[in-house]
Amino acid sequence: MPSLPAGLQTVTVTGTYLHPNGNPFTGRVTFTPEPVVVTSAQYDRIILGTVEAQPNDDGAITAILLATDAAGCTPTGWTYKVTERWYDAPGRTYPLSLPAAAPAVDLADVAPTAPAAGEYVVVTGPPGPQGPAGPPGSAGSTYEHTQSAPAATWQIQHNLGRSPNISLINPDGVVVYADILHSSATLAVVSFPSPLAGTAMCS
Repeated sequence: MPSLPAGLQTVTVTGTYLHPNGNPFTGRVTFTPEPVVVTSAQYDRIILGTVEAQPNDDGAITAILLATDAAGCTPTGWTYKVTERWYDAPGRTYPLSLPAAAPAVDLADVAPTAPAAGEYVVVTGPPGPQGPAGPPGSAGSTYEHTQSAPAATWQIQHNLGRSPNISLINPDGVVVYADILHSSATLAVVSFPSPLAGTAMCS
């Protein structure tokens, strides 16, 4: 099947869409680069248009997409517009950054969620037996990342050996929010809809 040149950096995007009863969604998910055209002079390619993925019988999709900061491509640091169109449920649209530092991404880890409004009741069962004591925790180490130059993607090499809580603060001292992907126990990738400078506090 057609594919991008081997040297261009790509990200494999997966996702599984199920109804509350376990039935798979029917419809499609599209990924559209924004801006409209991305070019690679190195590989003599003009990349544009929309990639469509349809859930299989298990509700799963897979799409291999050009990384949004792929080396040798212009522009860089852009985002995809993800559109979910379903025949049996409401759809939605949201931006998605796919940096090459995270070569595999599941949409369940990065897609935005919106809790339902209104009153609700939490039904709890009886408490279970107490489990065994866990191993001693590590010292409460922290790391501060400073992003001096505005960028849509921050790569935070914190070396904490775990997935820390990350607070993002813009140059005005205001807390902001973005997609955070813990690529490993030492690296976190933060994706903003547009370039931003600031500080990331890892704790």
